[in-house]
Amino acid sequence: MPSKAPTNLEYALLGLLHQQPQSGYDLRKVFATTALGNYSSSPGAIYPALKRLESSDLVTSEIDSTTKLRPRKIFSPSRKGRAVFRTWLKADLTPDDVARRFDDLVLRLAFHWVLNDLEATRVFVSALADELDSYVEALESQRRQFPEQTPIQPRLALDAGIEQVKAAARWAHKSVKKLSEERS
Repeated sequence: MPSKAPTNLEYALLGLLHQQPQSGYDLRKVFATTALGNYSSSPGAIYPALKRLESSDLVTSEIDSTTKLRPRKIFSPSRKGRAVFRTWLKADLTPDDVARRFDDLVLRLAFHWVLNDLEATRVFVSALADELDSYVEALESQRRQFPEQTPIQPRLALDAGIEQVKAAARWAHKSVKKLSEERS
């Protein structure tokens, strides 16, 4: 039976461990003090996620007993963990990703530096911009299909969603331009 794909929390942990080996406590502090807190800063989530990553051979650990306090377990991505992480970063975007998992795509972008390839990042963000443009068109088509007697509240809610996706599309197009300038 193939192993389950990591969760977004587990991918976030792998990404942080690509920066440097860290203990569970160190990782919890990052989650508690950054936007990654959306994925969890709870020890009830982080430590089991690290254990799953370790049992899946995606991270390794060693005991650091150099401190006078109790020894700490320090985690690092394994060779397999690095490969799985890079595959996740390079995965193609789908319309469903854009419609339902936009924050997950931003998480992937945040760790795209691991690839050390600005062109791959530009391609990723360009594909994201295209998918966002298509999603705006689909949402606007839905709005046009609302029956005349539709109450204002659902129409306003759909308008809010359309505006959010348009803002994300503008950001993505600006980001593509910045990435293209960075390459030059």
